[in-house]
Amino acid sequence: MEKCPKDSKMSSERLCVNDEEGDENSKHRFDCKINRKRLVSKLFYLFYFSAFGSLWPYLSLYFKQLFLSPRQLGILVAVRSLVQFVFTPVWGALADRFNKSKFVLLLGLSAWLLSTFSLAIIPIGEQPKACYEMNSLSLSLFQNGSTTLTNFTEVISRNHQSNDEIVHDHTRSYESIFGTSKYLPWALSFFSNDYEPEKSTKLKEDTFPNLQYYPSPEKISDSSRLFIFMVCVIVIGQIFASPTQCLADTATLQILAEDSREYGKQAFWGSVGYGMTAFIVGTSISGRRTPNPCSKEMDINYIPCFYVFGVFMVTALIVASRFKFKPVDHTQCKETAIGGLRVLKKFDYAFFLFIVFFCGTAFGFIQTFLFWHLRELGAQQILFGLIILSNSTAEVVVYLLSERLLRNIGHFRVMYLGLLCYALRFFYYSYCSRPWLFLPIEFIQGVTTAAVWSSFVSHVGAEPGVATTLQGLVNGFYTGLGYASGGLLGGVMVHEFGTSTAFLVFGELSLIVLFVFIIVNNVRQTEKSSDITFKTVSKADEFEE
Repeated sequence: MEKCPKDSKMSSERLCVNDEEGDENSKHRFDCKINRKRLVSKLFYLFYFSAFGSLWPYLSLYFKQLFLSPRQLGILVAVRSLVQFVFTPVWGALADRFNKSKFVLLLGLSAWLLSTFSLAIIPIGEQPKACYEMNSLSLSLFQNGSTTLTNFTEVISRNHQSNDEIVHDHTRSYESIFGTSKYLPWALSFFSNDYEPEKSTKLKEDTFPNLQYYPSPEKISDSSRLFIFMVCVIVIGQIFASPTQCLADTATLQILAEDSREYGKQAFWGSVGYGMTAFIVGTSISGRRTPNPCSKEMDINYIPCFYVFGVFMVTALIVASRFKFKPVDHTQCKETAIGGLRVLKKFDYAFFLFIVFFCGTAFGFIQTFLFWHLRELGAQQILFGLIILSNSTAEVVVYLLSERLLRNIGHFRVMYLGLLCYALRFFYYSYCSRPWLFLPIEFIQGVTTAAVWSSFVSHVGAEPGVATTLQGLVNGFYTGLGYASGGLLGGVMVHEFGTSTAFLVFGELSLIVLFVFIIVNNVRQTEKSSDITFKTVSKADEFEE
């Protein structure tokens, strides 16, 4: 048995058997067999990330339909990422200590399945505040035909002292009078059970003869119960699901052994699965509508995404049962933990991890609130699928070219380019008001995600003695602390200032971090060069003496 030729595209994936034919021409036939061990990793990444691709891009839109505020969405994202950051090493240590890595992996996949499905069957006992309160305004209709206006803000109460000052134009609609959106019937439908949405259009030409306003005496319900329930589900589920990705990577690296550089070819299928599934599912549900519980308008039905997620996650669980883990040297684990503390003491490594953290923050903010922003601009569901497809295509292309890119311009310049592209994306998002014009800029994600991540991993791998430690820290600072901060900080900013302003602020921060990074890196390089020159001169002086 001999290995396939190096120029074969499948050289690392197949083993070739050279059989001599017994005929007169002595022909050779190569019967190539697929490497089943690596096939397990490929299939796992394909199904695992296909599960997330079918649901994750649209989860923020689903939460938006449940009337969660941007701040609450940011908290949910932050809680998930922080729990993953804390419990991933805990589960990893337990799995190594008791040699139960496969059990922990299967437990994590099951937790992903159960906790995610729980979000699709959320019990809504009372309607949230956003269901009937728009722009701090609530309306109730009584059976006697009078119209009462309640819960005015201080500004309206202070500026309008009489009914005549409020309704001074009999031909104006209630939308133009109160500055509310077209979704005002949501408020009407839940403030009175007798309200019929079909008759609401007659209000816009009425003169409101009996219009009155006063503070609402009752405490208005909000989405706190719903929010608390979702936090509990996410926390409990993520506690058990957190080590899944890490353990799958560990099993894959053990299979690859000395060919660890082939890891990208295994994870490549994850990008393919995520992009294709997100596009197909997003396009398929664009025609599926369901009545909104408040306005009775037809909204996109995202429940089928949960079913597709379940199918792929179950398949990934079955494939994961074929993984085989090797025992771990616990002495090496202790040395790695101690090395992590030593790494953080060095300024170069600490500042590098800050850059990783900021890029994770920027990535988390975009992933959480880009579709939220597009939905507010009136984007259609088909656009979301096309955006994800363009993102994945760009990432795949850049991953294939990343080695050449890093070799030609270097790790730090790729990071510079990534921060610059982040700034361009944020400024573009802030000023662009047409949803379909967002599509061209999305190809930049190949740089901001694939190129930047490749530069992080490659730079870490080039550091002798601390590569393993830094790799763990990079994962934690990027997908854990960074992603959580992006969701939390972005949620607060979107809630207080709106998505356009939040994108503008993140763009300015990207430029500031870029300039600081360039200055610090150049200063450190100059100091190192001066130090090397000084040592060389000192040795020369000693030699002369």
